[in-house]
Amino acid sequence: MKAAIVLFAALATYVAVHNGVARTAADVLWSSTTGRIFILVGGAYGSAVTIFSFWRLALALRYKPVPNVADSRLPKLTVVVPSYNEGKLVYETLRNIALSHYPRERLEIFVIDDGSVDDTWQYIRRAVRDFGPRIHAQRLPENRGKRHALYEGFKRGTGDVFITVDSDSLIARDALRSVVSPMVVDPSVGAVAGNVRVLNRRGGIIPRMLAVRYVMTFDYKRASQSMMGGGGVLCCAGALAAYRRSAVMPILDQWLNQTWRGSPARAGEDHAMTNFILRQGLKVRFQRTARVLTNSPTTYPKLCKMFTRWARSNVRETFHTGEYIFSNYRKESKLGMRFNYVMSAVGQVLPYFFLLTVLALAVAMPTIFGLKLVASCAAGSLFTVLFFGIRERSSEALLGVCYGMYATFALFWVHPYAILTCDRSVWLTRNKKPTSLPAIEPMSAQPQLVTA
Repeated sequence: MKAAIVLFAALATYVAVHNGVARTAADVLWSSTTGRIFILVGGAYGSAVTIFSFWRLALALRYKPVPNVADSRLPKLTVVVPSYNEGKLVYETLRNIALSHYPRERLEIFVIDDGSVDDTWQYIRRAVRDFGPRIHAQRLPENRGKRHALYEGFKRGTGDVFITVDSDSLIARDALRSVVSPMVVDPSVGAVAGNVRVLNRRGGIIPRMLAVRYVMTFDYKRASQSMMGGGGVLCCAGALAAYRRSAVMPILDQWLNQTWRGSPARAGEDHAMTNFILRQGLKVRFQRTARVLTNSPTTYPKLCKMFTRWARSNVRETFHTGEYIFSNYRKESKLGMRFNYVMSAVGQVLPYFFLLTVLALAVAMPTIFGLKLVASCAAGSLFTVLFFGIRERSSEALLGVCYGMYATFALFWVHPYAILTCDRSVWLTRNKKPTSLPAIEPMSAQPQLVTA
């Protein structure tokens, strides 16, 4: 398949260049006033994106993770694991955390069953039985959303640092000490983002493509943001994130009750928490050595739902970031974060306008704009291919071309749709079907607590 990818990309580029497609497309557009404006604005934006990309690359290459601190300096942790219809995987997640390389006397684990209707609670009780007093389990009487489940853990936890781990994720043995080390070294760090990788890479072509995307999201994007003003990461993914207790508690109720256009903001709780912490003037850093493997979608509908949820929260939090990013909210340099914000905010709309326009032209004139679009996808994916290939030393980098094509032709509608429906704050992917395993006993009206 990888040979076919190379052959296809080379052939598309050759045909486009040999037939003068780029020049013909430009001539067609330049023949009208609207087309000339399209070319000039597109060229200016493309130049800005190129400069922005290489600037972020320079920052990402300069980035270095904070070395793990000694045991004597490690703080007490409260690990919060929200779970909903996760089945057996929640047991593996809890087992993974309980056996991690972190001093036992400084580790407490809170797992919150958010009204599951499958056998998740049975596996949680089994984990409590197997791993002793470190695990505290709570079962909510109904499904209220991940934000409410996390809130319960934050309220009950006694640690100096809160760690969130998704119930379908497996952390590396030293991930907890890695993710907390930047906070120990620098008291001005309020949150730390872990390094997320795909757990089910053998689950099909979609997880394999997402594996490439995740490297770009974390080793490139998060690493570069971590270098802006000493720590300007915009979102600590819920699969593995650390939050300083003193930064969380003052805004906890505000975060829980956050609204967007009159409705409760359910999804994007990780992005929202990160924003609340940045607003306080604290740094948010990325820790490459804090690795976690998480399940990814394996089908097109589930992938679209995940990306729609992410895009909606991204739109919401971009507005909220704009409320403080140009103020004097922190002492450190803010120029890099402001440039990053402007490019990210513009990137919410402009590239999709260009893409939808070119797709419409490709339908009308496929031999001109269709070939140009395919060739542009192949050329545009080269950056991803090279970065992933050098970073991971794997030929899987070629799947970056596949993802570029897939995102262009199969996912082009997701972000525009998310913008138009951003007031629909539903989780989408949490509505999992119950498994075929035996059902749990009826839930009581009050939350159940289980400790060893």
